[in-house]
Formats: sequence, C-alpha cells, structure tokens
Amino acid sequence: MVRQPAVLQRVASVLGQQPLEWQRPECGLSTAERWVTRLAGDSSVFVKAATDADTAAWLETERDAVAAAGDRFAPRVIAWLDDDLYPVLVTEDLSGAYWPAGTGTVHWRSGDSAAVLSDLEQLSAVPPGELPTIDDPPRRWAELLATDVLSRAGLCTDSWIANNGSALVSADRLPIVIDRPSLVHGDVRSDNLCIIPDGTVRFVDWAQAGAGHPRWDLVNFLPTLHLEGGPAPATVLTEPIGLITRLAGCGVARAVCQPDGPEWLRTVLLQLAKINLEWVSSILGVEPPDGRTAA
Repeated sequence: MVRQPAVLQRVASVLGQQPLEWQRPECGLSTAERWVTRLAGDSSVFVKAATDADTAAWLETERDAVAAAGDRFAPRVIAWLDDDLYPVLVTEDLSGAYWPAGTGTVHWRSGDSAAVLSDLEQLSAVPPGELPTIDDPPRRWAELLATDVLSRAGLCTDSWIANNGSALVSADRLPIVIDRPSLVHGDVRSDNLCIIPDGTVRFVDWAQAGAGHPRWDLVNFLPTLHLEGGPAPATVLTEPIGLITRLAGCGVARAVCQPDGPEWLRTVLLQLAKINLEWVSSILGVEPPDGRTAA
C-alpha cells in the first residue's frame, strides 16, 4: 500500500476527512509540495505546502493575495495550516476547469483570450489589501541601446538604434504614476489560469502578488498572449507608455542578457523580446524594428 504523504495527514486532521487518492499535478516551478487529493465523500482539494523558508514566505503572500482576490478571481480557500511546521494552503480543486496550457501545448479556444482580458480588467479594480507594494521595474533601455546586444540578437540593426533609440530611452524615463494601487497577480500566463464552465477565469499561483499599477498584469501578459496566437499588444493597449516601456525593456533584457537555459527557452524569450520591441516602437510612433528574429 502506498504510504500517505505526511502533509496530507495534516490536512486530514484539520478537515476531518481522510484522503482516498492523491497525485502530484504537473504544475509549479518552486520546490513547494503540491497534491490534488480526493477526499471521502467524493470531494477533492488542491494542497500546496511550503518546504523551506522561501516557499513559506511565498505561500504566505499567496494566502494574502487569494484572500484579497476572493473566489471570483482565485480558487476558494478551504483551509490554512500554520502550526509548528511549514504552512499549507488548501484550496478548491480546479482540475475540472479548462486549462489553456494543460495539455503540454497551449490551446486557446474561441473566446478564451477575450475572457481573460475582460477578467484582467475587472481584477485591476480589486484593492490589494495589506500586500506590499511591488517595486517599479528598472530602466533598461539606455544600457541595452549603448551596446550591440540587440543587433547581435537579431532584434534590430545598429542603424535602427541610431535613428530610434533616443525615443525609447526618453520613454523609459517617464514616471510610473499610480492613482490607485491595485491587486497585481504578478505572473499571469497561460499555465497560471483556467476557465471554469461559466466562462469566467480563475488565476492561480499568487506567490508574486502585490500592490501595484492596475495595468501591470495586462502589460506583462499581452506579449505572451500574442506569441500564443492572440492580438498584437498595440491593438489592445497603448497607455501608460512609461509602464509599457519599462516592462518591455525588462523582457528584452532577459532575452539578450541572460542567455543560459535550454534552447527552447532562449528561442521563446527572443520571440517575446521582438514582440515587446515592436510594441514599444508602435506606441512611440518610431520605425518598426528591422531585425531578423522571427516572431
């Protein structure tokens, strides 16, 4: 007989229901322990347990963020275990929802991406509770344009930089003004969300959440959505220029300044960098980048 994981014994003692089956879902990049667990009575829950000090801090952030988001935007919380051991978050099991990235390749059904964009708009109106403020993204364009990293990566030519680089640097210096801090998920992407049968979206893995600009999640998400077949970012959002330029610069810098990692990841990052550079060029009204990197 397969021995029941210790964390599920803790969950059972709190819920008063014994786990009948459990399996590890293929999700998450941290070392946190994860289980989808069927309980007596044919209900099921998702269990996420910290395994060290870092994952404990991230899980506490997730707990606070999910509480701020409510079960309209996040999984419903079943229990929070915080005894002498590392904490455990127990939420509803959303395995039965539609996960665009749930099959190993991303597939957006008709209407799915529009539902996500609509719900991100609604999420941007949610107050952040007591979550800490997210730091402004760093300014990266000046250092990127001062070298040949963009041309070597095939994103644009040196002549394009000479003609248009100053506009990007100027936009990068614009302040990021927040009239009203919003709840920011911090890592919206196709494998961190699902669509439930009523057509609304639930976002998961809130470990990077915080208080920030209402458009933060949308700006971060649009390049990836475009790469997965969605609309070009400039057709969806052209403001605020400062935030778009800053986050785009961070995305480009990640692609050209951190070349380590598997080949598929480097390819994806370069494709996203091209999308980001095209987006910034479009909203600033400068020439389209003339690089060779294919999107």
